[in-house]
Amino acid sequence: MGMVNQKRIAKNTLLLYIRMGVIMLINLYASRVVLASLGETDYGLYNVIGGIVVMFSFLGSVMNAACGRYYAMELGREDYRALHKVFSVNVIIFFVLSLIILVLAETAGLWFLENKMVIPADRMNAARWVYQISIVSFIASMLAIPFRSIITAKEKMKVYAYCSVVEATLKLGAVLLLARAPFDKLVFYAALMLVVTIGTSLFYALYCRHFYEECKGRLEWDRPLAREIVSFNGWGIIGSMATIGKNQGVNILLNMFYGPVVNAARGVANQVYVNVFEFLHNYVMAFNPQIVKSYAAGERHDMMKLIFQASKFSYYLLFVIILPLLLELAQVLDIWLVDIPEHAYAFTAILLVSALADAMHDPLYYAIQATGHVKWLNILVGGAQLMIVIVGYIVLKTSAVEPEFMFWLILIFTVIAQVLRIILTKHYLAMSIKEYAAKVLLPTFLVTALAPWLPYLVVRLMPATFLRLCITVVVSIVVVVAIIYTVGLNQSERDGLKQFFRKKKHAGIQ
Repeated sequence: MGMVNQKRIAKNTLLLYIRMGVIMLINLYASRVVLASLGETDYGLYNVIGGIVVMFSFLGSVMNAACGRYYAMELGREDYRALHKVFSVNVIIFFVLSLIILVLAETAGLWFLENKMVIPADRMNAARWVYQISIVSFIASMLAIPFRSIITAKEKMKVYAYCSVVEATLKLGAVLLLARAPFDKLVFYAALMLVVTIGTSLFYALYCRHFYEECKGRLEWDRPLAREIVSFNGWGIIGSMATIGKNQGVNILLNMFYGPVVNAARGVANQVYVNVFEFLHNYVMAFNPQIVKSYAAGERHDMMKLIFQASKFSYYLLFVIILPLLLELAQVLDIWLVDIPEHAYAFTAILLVSALADAMHDPLYYAIQATGHVKWLNILVGGAQLMIVIVGYIVLKTSAVEPEFMFWLILIFTVIAQVLRIILTKHYLAMSIKEYAAKVLLPTFLVTALAPWLPYLVVRLMPATFLRLCITVVVSIVVVVAIIYTVGLNQSERDGLKQFFRKKKHAGIQ
C-alpha cells in the first residue's frame, strides 16, 4: 500500500490493545474502590470539579491535534530540520497557553465554582483544594503534549504503552492508599493523582530530550510557523468545544439541575465509556500518523483506502466489545460496583450506543485535518456538538425532564456530527459518498443487524447468573467475529487476514 505500512499498524494496534487490557482492568477496579471510599457525593464532586478545569482544556486538545499533524507532515517529508523547528515552536506555544489557562482558571473558573456549582457547604473547602490541584495537574499534562505527540507521530507505541501501564499502576496504588489517608480523602486522592501526573509528564519530556535529536538543543522561534500553527488551531477552538458539550458541559448541567449524586452516576457511566472507547483510541493512534504521512507524500489512493478500512475496522473493534456489554450491563455493573448510583444503568447504556455512533469519525477527522482545511470542520461539527449544552440548558431550565434526556441529546448530535464529517470529506478530498456507503456503512449496518440475535436469545432464555454472563460474552464474540468475516469484509480483506495468520503460524512452527 505504498506509504501505508499495514504491518506496522497491526503491530502497534496489538501492542496498544495489550496495554489497554491491563489499564482497563486497573481503572475499573480503581473506580470501584474510589466510589466505595469517597461515597456518591464526593465521587460526584471529583468528577464535576475536574470538569470545570477541563472546560479550559479545549485549547490544549486543539493544540495536541496540531502537534501530531505537523510532526507527521514533516516525518512524511523526512525533513528533520523542520521537525526540530516545529517541536520548538510547539513547546513555546504550549508554555504561553498554560499561562493563559492559569489566569482563566483562577478567575472565571473560580467564580463559577464559588457561585454556580451545587456543592454541600461542609464540602466547599475540600472542593476548593481539589480545584486548585486539578489546575496544576492539567497544566502539567498540557506541557507534556509536545513530547507525547512526537512519540506517537514516530509510532513508538511501545514507549507510550509501557508508560501508560506504569501510570495506571501508580494510580491504582494511590487508590489503595485512600484507606490510610492522613487528611480529607477527597483532597488526598486529588493530591496523589497530581503526583502521578507530574511524574509521567516529566518522563515524556526527559525521554524525548534524551533519545530524539529534534528535541535537543536550543528552542527556536519561527514567527511565520507559529502564526500558521495558531491560525490552524484558531478554528479548532469551536470544534474542541464539542468535547466540553459532550462531556464536561453535560456534567456541569447535571450538577446544576440535579446535584452531585447524579454526577456520581455520570462518573460511573463515563468510566465505562472511556475504558471502552480507549480500545478504539489505540487503533486510532496506530493509523492516524499513516493517514497524514500518506497525504504528505501524495499517496491519495492509499490514503482513501486506509480511510475506508480504518472507518470500518474502528466500528468492528468497538462493536465486538459493546454488544455483550449492553446485553449484560446490569450484571456487569452489579459485579463491578458495591453500590450502583441511581441512573447509572441508563446513562451507561445510552453512552455506549453513542460510542458506536461515533466510532467511525476519527479517520475522516484526521484526513480532513491533513489537508489543513479545518475551518468548516470545526465550525459545523463543533457547532453541532455544542448544541448539546445549549439545547440541554434550555430544556432543563423550562421543563421537568429526567436526567437521561441529556444523554439522548448526546446520541442525536453525535449522529449529526458524523453526517457533517462525511459531507466535508467529500468536499475536501473528493471522497465518493456512494463508495463510502457501499464500503463502510453497508457492511457495518449488516453486522449490527445480524449479530445480536443469538446472544440476545441466550440472555432471554437463561437466568441472570455469572455463567450466563460468561456464555453471553463468548457467544457474542464468536458470532460477531464470524459475521464480520463473512459479510463485513471484502474478499481482499479476507485474503489479507488469511495471509497474516498463515505467516504467524509459519513463524510459530519455525
